[in-house]
Amino acid sequence: MSGPLEGIRVLDMGAFAVGPQSCGLLGVLGAEVIRIEPDYGDGLMTNMPYIKGIGTTYLAAHHNSKNIVLGLKDNQKDIEIAHKLLERVDILVENRRVGAMDRLGFGYEAVSRINPRIIYVSSAAYGQEGPFLKYGGADHLIQAMSGFASLNGLPGAAPQWVRYVALVDGTGSAAILEACLVGLLHRDRTGRGQHIRTDEFSASLFMQSSRIAEYLATGQEPPLMGSESPRVCPSRAFLTQDGKYLIISAATDGHWAGLCAAIGVKDTAAEPRFAGNQARLRHRAEVNSLIQDKIAEKPLVWWQCQLGRYHVPHSRIMGVEDLVQDAYIRSNGYIRSLTSKTWGALEYPVAPWRFKKTALNEPEASPSPDADRAYVLRLVRKAARPGAGAAPDGATRPLEGVRVVDLTQGISGPLCTAQLGSLGAEIIKVEHTAGDIARNWGPASGGESALFLQLNHDKKSFAVKYNEAEGLDVLRKLIRSADVLVEDLGDRETKRLGIGYTRVSRLKPGLIYASIRYALGDSEPDRPATELELQGTSGLMRWTGEPGGEPVKIGADAFSSLVGMFHFSAIMAALHNRRTRGPGERIVTSTLAAAIYMAAHGIMPMSGVDDWDGFWGSGPYDSAQYGYRTKNKPVMVSLKTRNEQQGRATYEAFCKGVGLGKLLEDPYYAEKTFRTMSMGTAAQKAKPVYEAALANWDAEELVKFIDACGGLAAPLLTYRDLFNPVHEQVRQNNMMVEQTHPRAGLIKLINNPWRDGGQAEIKTPAPALGEHTGPVMAALGYSESKIRKLAERGIVRN
Repeated sequence: MSGPLEGIRVLDMGAFAVGPQSCGLLGVLGAEVIRIEPDYGDGLMTNMPYIKGIGTTYLAAHHNSKNIVLGLKDNQKDIEIAHKLLERVDILVENRRVGAMDRLGFGYEAVSRINPRIIYVSSAAYGQEGPFLKYGGADHLIQAMSGFASLNGLPGAAPQWVRYVALVDGTGSAAILEACLVGLLHRDRTGRGQHIRTDEFSASLFMQSSRIAEYLATGQEPPLMGSESPRVCPSRAFLTQDGKYLIISAATDGHWAGLCAAIGVKDTAAEPRFAGNQARLRHRAEVNSLIQDKIAEKPLVWWQCQLGRYHVPHSRIMGVEDLVQDAYIRSNGYIRSLTSKTWGALEYPVAPWRFKKTALNEPEASPSPDADRAYVLRLVRKAARPGAGAAPDGATRPLEGVRVVDLTQGISGPLCTAQLGSLGAEIIKVEHTAGDIARNWGPASGGESALFLQLNHDKKSFAVKYNEAEGLDVLRKLIRSADVLVEDLGDRETKRLGIGYTRVSRLKPGLIYASIRYALGDSEPDRPATELELQGTSGLMRWTGEPGGEPVKIGADAFSSLVGMFHFSAIMAALHNRRTRGPGERIVTSTLAAAIYMAAHGIMPMSGVDDWDGFWGSGPYDSAQYGYRTKNKPVMVSLKTRNEQQGRATYEAFCKGVGLGKLLEDPYYAEKTFRTMSMGTAAQKAKPVYEAALANWDAEELVKFIDACGGLAAPLLTYRDLFNPVHEQVRQNNMMVEQTHPRAGLIKLINNPWRDGGQAEIKTPAPALGEHTGPVMAALGYSESKIRKLAERGIVRN
């Protein structure tokens, strides 16, 4: 084993994908993961399609772990083995139904008596209590309940679901990963274990926090915009001469100038009506028409070369089959073929990080159930060891006393550092004197960008013109005072400024230097890519819209947020490693690798399945999914929730209850449709039949009825449903925080997606540009007169 979490042992008692996939990422980071497989199996094992008889989603979720099968309901010998394991682990992860672990005898109170230092992370579908507990908790159902699905679709059309790439499930896994590391850093500082709670609903809200912030500022539902970005122009898909779609974005004025040059209208870049992103947004239709006319003149391959020459963010729209065959992705190791003794060659995307000093564990294929019984039994015969970690130092918050210099802007980096700040770190947000680009994004709240306010709480703003010699000297001095440097400037820019890793690490050997880059390795690390390009490259946009039709983006800033969450976790792991083993670290979190990793469940069927059946295989080729229409709201349904027997019984009760009993006599419906009622080809074929029967049903009544039948269902909710007024479930999960901002007044922010006993807290509002430059410089040793002179000459903004 290797990695920053070497010496940490994790017990995976999760179900389906959400818990196990988070444990797999802990395994990549160096932890030893032991999964207790229930003796009755896991629900993913029977999710089609299959590889040698087992569901591809099971294989995708359970990487980098060991497996032992135990019967914990009534097998006393197995229960004793589990108790001995509990004495030997640092972290337990579970994502079962609320109360299930208590009923099994493995709830936090029971477990903490066996191991008081354990970090026990629970992830429910909607939280531990509240009105949503009555609803089902699968990915497509939480898409509905969290407002996520309400953001996706073509202008003027109905909202669409992402047809099962498990993006919300994956976000829940990312939140569990964060929670585990928060607990670990807390234990490092205090010596105490704890129970941390998270849930997929809260994780989905957090992933959508940039869009929710905009809604809270305006009270207006976000419009459906097809492939177009709501806050950057241009940023959408354009149709090329050969009938293929190409995503193009110009997030900065530099990108805009490059784009104009690339398409042969260089002088247009300087026209006043297009000067700046806000001006281009006001003339969106004209900008889009100008670009579309030019892009239609040449084929896709030409524009890929041409836009690359001018460093303009762009991407073709790829499917998962393109990903596994793409020469760049394969040669750079973003997807690897791993050999399983049981299931043969399997396609796995790699985790989104690279650590320079402490090598991460290589990806490992899912073990077969009970494959590691002998190893685990040997382990429990050994003497129990105390939990790993450094000696407590008396801190009350996990990152108390940690200084972070934040050289990021936009969404990913600021989201990461805001989380670090809420855990007690001092965040010095370094901005050029023009400010973070996000200060001008989206609607304003009291004159301040609502998105910026959401992503930049608990920070100090330090404004310096670091492209000039004196300003650069100030920045370098600030970096030397830091424990962590977070930056997204790019390798070329940091090298030009003399603040690249090699140089800085010689000045501050213990520094954790954490970079966000496009690529993991040395091939194209600085390639520009916005949220939209990542969605196109990852295969995600093939899981929305109609096959061959106009592309539909995910309305949330999904990958931008997830990259921030993954970067947060990497930094937390490195901080733990520095406390226990001492070294600094160089971290790269790749936006491309993160996007591809989130497509893992779509990639796995590309390994070669037994039969092309089930929505995981057919998803990219199916029609758009809108749920089932009732008389007031669309409803998403899942009838098969555990196994075949349960699915058949539930389907029979459902058909009889809605007046479709005759369908049970039709072999097609009786044998096929119950498996994938809401998703997949079979569901689309049957949809008119079901919708005719459901037309007079109230959505809430239908949900109650399906629940009584043994299935799961959820109505489509919008931001108005969730936040006007604030829904009780949002309140129960403590996902809304109110602040008084000195300029914006009373504002509301989305909270972190985990509850850890009070160590994490959003305290201070987002700063004004340069608000803290003077005090920070004074603490670095600059005199008042020196600070004033630099400010007068525009080197710093105070």
